[in-house]
Amino acid sequence: MKRFFLGTVILMATIVGVGMFGLPYVGAQSGFLIAAIFLFILTAIMTFLHLFYGEIVSRTKEKHRLVGYADHYLGRGWRSLVAISVVVGFYGSLLVYIIVGGDFLHLVFSSFTNIDVPVIVFNLIFFIIGAGAVYLGLRTISGLDLFMGIFLILIVFLFLYLGFNQININNLKTVDWHNIFIPYGVILYALAGIAAIPEIKDFFSGESRKFYKKAIIWGTLIPGILYFIFMVTVIGLTGINTSLDAVTGLIDLLGKKVIFMGALFGFLATISSFFILGLSLKETFLYDFKINKNLSWFMACFVPLILFGFGVYNFVTIIALLGAIMGGIEGTAVVLIYKKAKKLGDQAPDYNLKDPVILRYIMILLFVLGFIYTLLQIIA
Repeated sequence: MKRFFLGTVILMATIVGVGMFGLPYVGAQSGFLIAAIFLFILTAIMTFLHLFYGEIVSRTKEKHRLVGYADHYLGRGWRSLVAISVVVGFYGSLLVYIIVGGDFLHLVFSSFTNIDVPVIVFNLIFFIIGAGAVYLGLRTISGLDLFMGIFLILIVFLFLYLGFNQININNLKTVDWHNIFIPYGVILYALAGIAAIPEIKDFFSGESRKFYKKAIIWGTLIPGILYFIFMVTVIGLTGINTSLDAVTGLIDLLGKKVIFMGALFGFLATISSFFILGLSLKETFLYDFKINKNLSWFMACFVPLILFGFGVYNFVTIIALLGAIMGGIEGTAVVLIYKKAKKLGDQAPDYNLKDPVILRYIMILLFVLGFIYTLLQIIA
């Protein structure tokens, strides 16, 4: 049971992150009811996708990550496509961390002083701290990400507790059919957690193997429930005036002390994630592409900074695109790999899903159409 709890919490901690802060804004734009429906459907879809990936990992004797599984089961073409998607995902996430982490740092600073310092200064400070740590090869303290994930959950319930009496039910009845698909990419990004599944697989052996499937299910469903509560709270309080980062718009309602707590741990969560992703990308260039250490560091850290310098500031648009890309390419790849692994896997799995084949086609159709629609909306 201890392994089940640990596996569940680690998957939860991987999923719950910066994407959560974009959910109330897109929910306010489309209307809470539309966003809630999307959240319900996509939580179910992502639960199945994580279960598919969990079975792929379980059926394959040799250890891989998604790029390796794509190469093993689908060939070089899919390997290249997934690799491009993964690198783009790394860059996009690092850019999001610079934007949101700088905003949180600005909120922390503003809690202590009335001095007006431009937010961009804090974005750059965030980058300098993150890039410096990546250059030195510093990793976060073991367990810090787990702690951050749990604390973010506590912050959500603190917001709900303090703001419950001020929630306006009318804010939760809005529907805007013109913006019906806006929540899609952001919710998909916020629910993605396949990177953690090979890690938690190692926790389960012998008798504990029976808890592997349950850990994946609950590790995905609980963030979905948490997101629902967060959207109800923030949209219920601020309605159509919900801020991009969800937190800024709550200052007048919940007070600076509460916002300070959320902003401080939001900053710590984003900077720790920047360390991990930046270092992983640097090592990918260093070991997989044989690029020297300094150039690997430069390519990993400065491409997101250059994009930021070109004025790419809207993190909600970025994670919407990243979510759509992950669905369109990586989500589709997982479904196709799963189909192959069912036939070609070289060891007995910890569990064997009896999913209807039609579900796989529905998932692929949803992922591809969602990607095309999101791409067309952003281009337009």
